[in-house]
Amino acid sequence: MGYLDHSTNNIILDAVLTDYGRQRLATANSSFNVTHYSLGDDEVDYRIIKKYGRTVGKEKIEKNTPIFEALTNSSIALKYRLIGRENDGTSISTIYLPVLKTNSTVALEKTQNSSVSVKVDLYFNNSTGASVPAELIQTIYKIKVSDRFFTIDTPVGGNLTQPDTARNLANAGDPNRIATYTFTTSSSTQTSISFNVKARNIDNTTLSVYGKRIATNSSVRQITSYITVVGERHGCTLDIPVTYRASLI
Repeated sequence: MGYLDHSTNNIILDAVLTDYGRQRLATANSSFNVTHYSLGDDEVDYRIIKKYGRTVGKEKIEKNTPIFEALTNSSIALKYRLIGRENDGTSISTIYLPVLKTNSTVALEKTQNSSVSVKVDLYFNNSTGASVPAELIQTIYKIKVSDRFFTIDTPVGGNLTQPDTARNLANAGDPNRIATYTFTTSSSTQTSISFNVKARNIDNTTLSVYGKRIATNSSVRQITSYITVVGERHGCTLDIPVTYRASLI
């Protein structure tokens, strides 16, 4: 749908259903209900402010920034969400934004334990825990992973959607087979989550097609991908590199 300014015939608001939204709507069982929406500024290049200053830079952004057409691919739509903060009267309320961080590295090998525990923390003002304002704490996270190679399980500090559910949704709607898991925290004040990343039983064909040779004349192949963790409330995003290494048999 779109709202039009009839004086200029410009589209002020352009909204579409994502591919997954269309799947839910097509079920025709009254389970599809839009209850929330988010705004974003994916088009804005804030380097213009740094280059021209606040006054001139703001004018250039308002007059020259193109408006993206609404996207139906949920994996790339609305990557930079806008968030709201309560003004508590201190400068810290307007200076810092929440970010997700991890100290975990994910490297899986067929000959070793093909499961690695990952911990993700919500940071604010470069620290974790009580310093995170209540309105910025995430309670729902989306964990996206390449379902062709990896799965997510064993949640710590919350509940995780069943792997089969995420896998079925990936196969049904995404040609890249990016499965999306929903992690719901156990507490509304929780600032960290943990889960396991497991490698699938990757056969020789898959390994030879998607794996990269790590050395000349070597039979060892390495598959490189990413786990993306997104805070559902205001879109904090963290990309965690994940690799799988095995020898062709």
